[in-house]
Amino acid sequence: MKYTFVLTCLLLFLGSKAMSQCYSEANDVQCVEKLTASNKFVKSYKLDVEKTGDVEYSTVLVKDLRYYLNLCEEGEVSNNIEINVFDKGRKLITSNKRDNKSILPELSFTCPKTGIYYFVFKRGDAPSSCGLGALSFSK
Repeated sequence: MKYTFVLTCLLLFLGSKAMSQCYSEANDVQCVEKLTASNKFVKSYKLDVEKTGDVEYSTVLVKDLRYYLNLCEEGEVSNNIEINVFDKGRKLITSNKRDNKSILPELSFTCPKTGIYYFVFKRGDAPSSCGLGALSFSK
């Protein structure tokens, strides 16, 4: 009987962990497609910062193009994940986190110089921060 109780508690714990994992990306893909429809889509980034902490991606950007980073969680535009963009020397170029600590759901910026840039996605205050980020541009 004692072992049954321990086994039941263990199964409930593991089941709750499985439920907290990221869900299907299908809704987020549709969300991103709507957000980037007027731009040229470049790449999407899977985000599960609750599981892995900060997530970093690198990419090459081209000077004078206007870039957009959009976030979706559970099929909705998200303002739960902070995005920081760094140049190859790790100098902060821009962020979607404002001085009043609010986080914007979209980050847009004009690339100052062609080269390698790093996108660092950080978990916000939300209990679950997993979703999809999308990079697009317009001329």
